[in-house]
Amino acid sequence: MQEAGISFVDGSIIGGPAWKPDTTRLYLSGEEADRAASYFSAGPLRAINLDQSVGKASALKMCYAAYTKGTTALLCAILATAEAYEIQDDLMTEWSQSIPGLAEGAPDRVRRVTSKAWRFSGEMEEIAATFSAVGIPAGFHSAAAEIYQRLAGFKGAETPELDQVLAALLKPG
Repeated sequence: MQEAGISFVDGSIIGGPAWKPDTTRLYLSGEEADRAASYFSAGPLRAINLDQSVGKASALKMCYAAYTKGTTALLCAILATAEAYEIQDDLMTEWSQSIPGLAEGAPDRVRRVTSKAWRFSGEMEEIAATFSAVGIPAGFHSAAAEIYQRLAGFKGAETPELDQVLAALLKPG
């Protein structure tokens, strides 16, 4: 792009709305990343220059979301499968004994994701493509996209009960 006289900065945002300083980060990469970062110095959004390689900011976002949103999709699939086999209570008992906090937190995490699930499907597809581009199998995040697609009907609704979420997941798309 330099040959055409075009400057390009890659960027990604991690965190919620930037209402308070240092709660939301804007990662930048590319030759003009320092200049772009300077435009955000007076506001609550914290701009961080990774380096001059275009693509690193986007790759960071994909890897971060692969974990945060990917593990939530995995929890959705686990709880739905446990429900289908009628072992959900047994799983919760085991989690309580072997992984402190998971049994208490997983159901609420699965219920709360429903309001945003409709928009995570596309992000999971992007993550799958990012993984595939470097030779990492993309299947997990492709499946996560389908998990979130099955929850898309909850868009704009109140937080559903866990049994409603699991029923939506167990219903073939």
